Amino acid sequence: MTKPYQPIACALYDEYEIAIMHKKHLTIEWLDDNGNQHTDRVLPIDTLVKNKEEFLLANTQEHKELCIRLDKITLLKE
Repeated sequence: MTKPYQPIACALYDEYEIAIMHKKHLTIEWLDDNGNQHTDRVLPIDTLVKNKEEFLLANTQEHKELCIRLDKITLLKE
């Protein structure tokens, strides 16, 4: 079972939006629903709100589509 969603800071959300607008690749680390850590370089495509939770939609360099809950992202680098 995943923990309840914890909203992220507006400034951090803005960073995702800017990366989407400028088609800027990001390196992110995140935890999956099982608590496993992942790291990948991604191209953010969009943000999504579903059931009052915010998600980042992104493509990996291997063209895999990701949908990551924003509060599960533990590190963001350009």
